[in-house]
Amino acid sequence: MVGRQFSRRTIALSALLVGAVTLGMLLVGCGDNNQTQKINGQAQEMTQNTGGPAPLINTIVVSGTGRVKAVPDEATIQVGVQNEGATAAEALDANSKDTQKVLDRLKAEGIADKDVATSGVVVYPNTYYDPQSGKEKTTGYRAQNTVVVTFHDLGIIGDIYAVVTEAGADSIYGPNWQLSENNAAVTAALAKAIANARMKAEAIAADQGVRLGEAVIISESSASNIYPLYLEKAYGVADGAGTVPPIIPQDIEVSADVTVTYRMSR
Repeated sequence: MVGRQFSRRTIALSALLVGAVTLGMLLVGCGDNNQTQKINGQAQEMTQNTGGPAPLINTIVVSGTGRVKAVPDEATIQVGVQNEGATAAEALDANSKDTQKVLDRLKAEGIADKDVATSGVVVYPNTYYDPQSGKEKTTGYRAQNTVVVTFHDLGIIGDIYAVVTEAGADSIYGPNWQLSENNAAVTAALAKAIANARMKAEAIAADQGVRLGEAVIISESSASNIYPLYLEKAYGVADGAGTVPPIIPQDIEVSADVTVTYRMSR
């Protein structure tokens, strides 16, 4: 029992000493350069002994957010082709031929191969519940092939809607508006986020009576596209060529968040 009490007292005293040393370092950290160098030396020694990162002294850590609205420069649509057959093989065979007609038409309209990708191919039975036998029965099979088409010229989207329906497409979903990777809106949002962080840091420094120094750490936590709430709904497509639908791009808001650590001095 005495040994346990001694251990608990030792741990408590150690915790108090560590807290006192840490508080003293933070208080002295805003003093003259000699004291700061001494503390930094102690921090470096602690890092070498513990193997952990050195504590940042005389710094201000702030976060910043930047948002920019931009007109999309890319869009995608999903084009689907469906076929039925008495067997799975018949359904798939018919679907493959009709899908190829759609792909050939896309190529004839100038859509590059790199901008067309298969999203999925599905073959499944058409079933229904027979109340007399109490079992599921199959009446045939259905095959579906869906391809995603990427547009860099938004002005031709409506035309593609019309020509792929003429070529045999049964469904079209989209468009889904997006920004290309090198769009200037992304870097503009990051620049606004850093400026927002700087403004916050300057306000904190002025309130504390210190000078704001250089940024020593900048961390980007996100840079994402916020898509518009309104997107074109899926179109059910009838046989034959359809009228070119009006397609109106929706603005996209790009959001960027950063965390910045600045030096400060008196």
